[in-house]
Amino acid sequence: MLKIVTVGEIATSVYLYGIALATSLIAAETLKRAGQSEVIGQVLVGILLGPYILGIIHPSEIFSFIAEIGAMTLLLIAGLETDVRVVFRTGFSAMLLAFFGVVFTFLLVLPFVYIVSNNLVIALYLSVTLGATSISLTVRIFSEFGKLKSKEVQMIIVSAVFDDLFVIFLLIFVIDLALTGFFNVHRLVTLTALIGFFFLITLALGFLFTKVLSIHLHKFKSRGALIIFVFSFGLLFGYFAYLVGFSPIIGAYFAGLIMAETEVKDVIIEEISPIAFVTVPIFLVNIGLKVNILVLGEALLLGIILAFFASLGKILSGYPVGFKEKFSRKVSTLLGAARVPRAEVVLVFASIGLELNLLNDVWYSSLVVVMIITTFITPIILKYLLRGDNGNA
Repeated sequence: MLKIVTVGEIATSVYLYGIALATSLIAAETLKRAGQSEVIGQVLVGILLGPYILGIIHPSEIFSFIAEIGAMTLLLIAGLETDVRVVFRTGFSAMLLAFFGVVFTFLLVLPFVYIVSNNLVIALYLSVTLGATSISLTVRIFSEFGKLKSKEVQMIIVSAVFDDLFVIFLLIFVIDLALTGFFNVHRLVTLTALIGFFFLITLALGFLFTKVLSIHLHKFKSRGALIIFVFSFGLLFGYFAYLVGFSPIIGAYFAGLIMAETEVKDVIIEEISPIAFVTVPIFLVNIGLKVNILVLGEALLLGIILAFFASLGKILSGYPVGFKEKFSRKVSTLLGAARVPRAEVVLVFASIGLELNLLNDVWYSSLVVVMIITTFITPIILKYLLRGDNGNA
């Protein structure tokens, strides 16, 4: 049945969008002048205006849509600013970074959850889920510091793709074990084929853009044609990634990566940046809107402990790769710390676990607490690590 949206509902949504943008600007400017990351201020705006304090703005499809556009635009720009040659040079190290992040997190989280729950399925599901990384927040912070083009940051972004890839594969094992008692080989083969197809298409389109289309992109005559073409391509490739099993933001990143070697790259970045200015703050505000500060008791304590182990697992993962690449201890810490956030990706997996009855309300709420804590500590840690840095990262 078609839902009719009234003019009043549309006007109210526009009003709330304006309120969110204006207050996030004030918060970002205040935090920036205080020498802190503006990201924290914009998330705080969401908490303050959200349903659990002032109740001015509630999570909605409209805000979720704008937030997703913001996250995808952010990653599209990150892809455009990526040096493809650096990606190929750091690909193996990025894969190792992801591998160690997933393994260390698994080894730290699994014993704790199993001791508390006495349930192997819950322990496996949580320890695998927390191996994922939500890179959008980190990219926003590095963008704020003008570090997106550095070798280390590009390695971090690529490693986040491998993080999700590893976690998706491992969750297949856990879900099949929990629901059927055995592992479904057919599902793994199908998923492997889809992911292989995704990367094959990415390589093919990258070649097509670089060798064929790039010389024609500047020939568009209609007003705004270039930005419309690029933005729509980013959205469509995001949906393609979703069909494969990735987050849409990963698809947007690869869309940017495909166009990163075109001669009009700088023009694209300049024209697409205004979209990020008016959507990325809503992405951050939307994180705050979903924060239930009324979560107390057992879920809060479990979430704090899980956040500690989950953060430690990612931070430790930077040192083996840092040793291999001969990075300083500070940069090695940065490699891990940048992958601490667990936001939309972990919440998606948590929702799946709740729907399949693999997780109860307490463990689901504990993952929400992990999301809250890692969202707040990451800007603080990265701000400290990036302060006064004139070289690496």
